[in-house]
Amino acid sequence: MRKVLGLLSITFLILLSSCGITMIKSGARSDLYTERFLVGLEEIKSKYRQGEPEVALKSLMEMPEEGLLVSEKAMRRNLVGVILFSKRDYEKAIFNFDLALSSSSLDEALTAQIYLNLSSSYFKLGFMEKAFSSISLADHTKLSKDEAKKHHKLSYNLAKELGRDKEVIKSLVLYLSSKKGLSELKNDPMFEHLLAGFVKLGKRDKVHLLETFEDEKPIVIGYLAYLEAEKTYYNGEKEEAKDFLEWIRKRFEGNDEISTLVDNFFFRVENFSKMNQLSIGVILPLSGQKKNYGERALLGIDSGLEEIKKNLPEGKNYTLHILDSEGSGAVGAYRVRDLVEKHSVGAIIGGLFSSEATKEYLEAKRNGVLFISLSQIYLPKDEKDHLLLEIPGSIESQVARVFSDEMLSVFGKNAAILYPHSARGEAYVSEFWRRAQQSGVSITGINDYEKNQTDYREPVRNLLGLKNTRARKEELELLSEIHSLEKRKSIRRIQTLKPILDFDWIFIPAYPKEALQIIPSFTYFDAFKLRMVGGPSWRSRMLSTHSSKLGKLFFVGDDVQPVSKNFIRKFHTKYNRRPRLIEIRAFDSISILNDIYKDKTFETRDELDINLRSQTEITGLTGSWYLDDSIWIKKMSSLMLNRGKISNLFSSDETSESQSQ
Repeated sequence: MRKVLGLLSITFLILLSSCGITMIKSGARSDLYTERFLVGLEEIKSKYRQGEPEVALKSLMEMPEEGLLVSEKAMRRNLVGVILFSKRDYEKAIFNFDLALSSSSLDEALTAQIYLNLSSSYFKLGFMEKAFSSISLADHTKLSKDEAKKHHKLSYNLAKELGRDKEVIKSLVLYLSSKKGLSELKNDPMFEHLLAGFVKLGKRDKVHLLETFEDEKPIVIGYLAYLEAEKTYYNGEKEEAKDFLEWIRKRFEGNDEISTLVDNFFFRVENFSKMNQLSIGVILPLSGQKKNYGERALLGIDSGLEEIKKNLPEGKNYTLHILDSEGSGAVGAYRVRDLVEKHSVGAIIGGLFSSEATKEYLEAKRNGVLFISLSQIYLPKDEKDHLLLEIPGSIESQVARVFSDEMLSVFGKNAAILYPHSARGEAYVSEFWRRAQQSGVSITGINDYEKNQTDYREPVRNLLGLKNTRARKEELELLSEIHSLEKRKSIRRIQTLKPILDFDWIFIPAYPKEALQIIPSFTYFDAFKLRMVGGPSWRSRMLSTHSSKLGKLFFVGDDVQPVSKNFIRKFHTKYNRRPRLIEIRAFDSISILNDIYKDKTFETRDELDINLRSQTEITGLTGSWYLDDSIWIKKMSSLMLNRGKISNLFSSDETSESQSQ
């Protein structure tokens, strides 16, 4: 909070340095300031900008007040206060701000700025009540966009400090009112604070807040109203929810994003009644180059269904509707529509490959259908919901584990990320950045790399600060001279400059083949013993085979030890092969769905939806999931690969490397 106010004081100086001149140029306030005064004031401010605050302050104090217009006296006193504030002489700054207020009433913008300065000064002295009173008197509508943003953030911090919950919410709404799109809104860390406060308000207070800002129509109000309508609907108050949605539709008619949310919700509501709980859709690539993988997944599903049937009540049985995606996301999405319209399926298992999974899921989401994905889905977090379960563990699940307190206590709070330049990479870096802000982790290095490269030294060089030698010219020349005097020169000296390792660890969401080329690039540039963290794909024969040359590697993934030996034995007996990850995940998908349905009857999607929202945990063969901010997060393990052996980072258990995909 104090950092924010430090920035405020600097902003005040910059903004005030052009205050009168801007107004005289516009012609709007020429009656308040004379040209002679503005020229003289500009000379004084020039001294201040040149690093001579004492000279500037002396000139201001010696400026005779006789002959000055009323607003000129106010501006003079305000500038005196600003300079004193910068010198941390807060009491004298307050004295001058008070004097400025006594003659500033004709200039509303200046008056608002003075109150903002006064509030900041009181805060510096710890007088929270006085600071809050002052910020409340500052008319934010008279401030510039940047000034208003500082005003709202300071108001939020003060209201939070004083426990004024309604003012906290109001300040956050004002702060976020400048956001133009839902993505921009949701990615601002302050939005999570707003949501946390909004849900605590009573229904009447929520409605009052929404109506207070309905004329301005900021997208934050439209989205809050939508979330409230959604919550009201799932609480069983359907008519009231529809009234909310109609209110939103009418007032945000011109906002495409809000209108789409409302239209999609109505569409889902209309389709909730068309559901057959025992009808399950399966979409897999059963032709073309990926046919073999699709058939392996079918074996897992078949094995799971056979196991489930043993415990089903008499007369109850699942019907699988199996369709071929042909290895195409577009075809897969079309198959989703078929399954919903023709068979009213209660859930769909699909997405064996991420390239198919995303399009299939988006179509399932539009129809309000539970989608169990056999691969990760590369979408921003805010485009996912509770009707999606990613069996391998979503990007959000992986990054949540990477930023867990347990991991950070070992790795430290300075991180870097090297990610692929792709939709997958963008999804990783977006979630990595979001979690870092939440966890107080500093990202001190970030770089991407092109897929299908054969040489990854360039992106690694950039990450280690070795590319821009011009910035380190003096250091380079000195070290080059030292190395030239060495009697014995190392044959393997790669570069003269040392890498800049201002991060404790680096996250590399690369596939095994990429990782095999990326990891040695760090030692190539003398970056030794760097903690490198990867994703679940690092559990691979390829990395395991070469691990003795790579040093200790860390990754997050499933701990395969809990996988039932009984399941493995039965699978091997029936199909004469050991199940690998594809078969295990496919088996898990059908068994998890049965667990969700267990001892329950859902006649509508509405009932299934409400039930999913109320569950705290879902458990399967490969792990368990918990609901966090409307998406399912898988509890993943922290693992280490060293000399071909994989072990749990926080226990001495070792796990077999036979479960590779």
